Amino acid sequence: MIGLFAATAQGKKAAASLSLGPDAVLVDGPVKPALHRLWPSLGTAVFFMGAGAVTRLVAPLLENRRDDPGIVCVHEGFVVALTSAGNMLAAEIADTLNLTAVPTSDYVGESPLDEIVESLDTAIDGDITACGAAVLAGDPIRLLNPLGFVLPDLPSTMQPDNYGTEWTVLIDDRLPSMRPKGKLLRLIPKTLVVGVGSSRGVTQEAVQAALALLESEHDLDPRAVRSFATIDVKADEAGIQDAVADWGFWHGEDDGCTPPITIHTAAELAAVEVPNPSVAVADEVGTASVAEAAALLSARELGNRVELAAPKTSSANVTIAAARILPD
Repeated sequence: MIGLFAATAQGKKAAASLSLGPDAVLVDGPVKPALHRLWPSLGTAVFFMGAGAVTRLVAPLLENRRDDPGIVCVHEGFVVALTSAGNMLAAEIADTLNLTAVPTSDYVGESPLDEIVESLDTAIDGDITACGAAVLAGDPIRLLNPLGFVLPDLPSTMQPDNYGTEWTVLIDDRLPSMRPKGKLLRLIPKTLVVGVGSSRGVTQEAVQAALALLESEHDLDPRAVRSFATIDVKADEAGIQDAVADWGFWHGEDDGCTPPITIHTAAELAAVEVPNPSVAVADEVGTASVAEAAALLSARELGNRVELAAPKTSSANVTIAAARILPD
């Protein structure tokens, strides 16, 4: 419901001149009790009165940006959105009444996207400053979250069905299969655990070639790797250790930190059910899987829900696999 509230005859006349669709209702009677009565049903509340008066009216009713209605104030030549959820309707009313729209943001922080980056510990691919400025300006943003991460409270202008927008924000650990039109900001959460198995004396170059398959064969972003895992008999393999250190240097964002390597025993890995067990591997090291089992086991130690993001893939004498930590 769009509630139109006016305390004067002039305000009621202006409100009545608007055609905002069947959901718009011009509210009769005193403003305050009507506002309290209708508040749970309001999608947007439009007030034909000063911003100071409106602020005092709505302040006791506000709870959070996700659930609160849009608040719009029409007064002395301006249509002011007091909350970001009212930005689009404020622009529509301003256009109809030939007034000046004043959008706003009720996000607290340096950038509307910083909270996502912090809460999900994401890497950033794109101009987050420019995209954040667009959100603050009330521009519609297409927000894609295919893995279903729980996100902090965000402006209502960020929606998955906002097509044809200047900016698209994609939150995913995978490389995009198709680049959307316009500008793209990718936020890459660290969700992946990579399991590594190898023959004895494997070289760093061989391990690096196998790890590169995560990107080229499985479309996983290298910056999404949170940690590595292997079996204890491979823990001292210099080729694996050096390849992981090099991975951290190239894909560790600003700090270049080396991701940790979790070590598991053969008995621990043998207890993990995997889709691609190997009798030959079991005969050699005592478990039918190293890469898949190590990735899944370590991922389960970090999160409640996991899946195999990349099944075991071999290159020369190295086998890799990746498990994804899913949102709870």
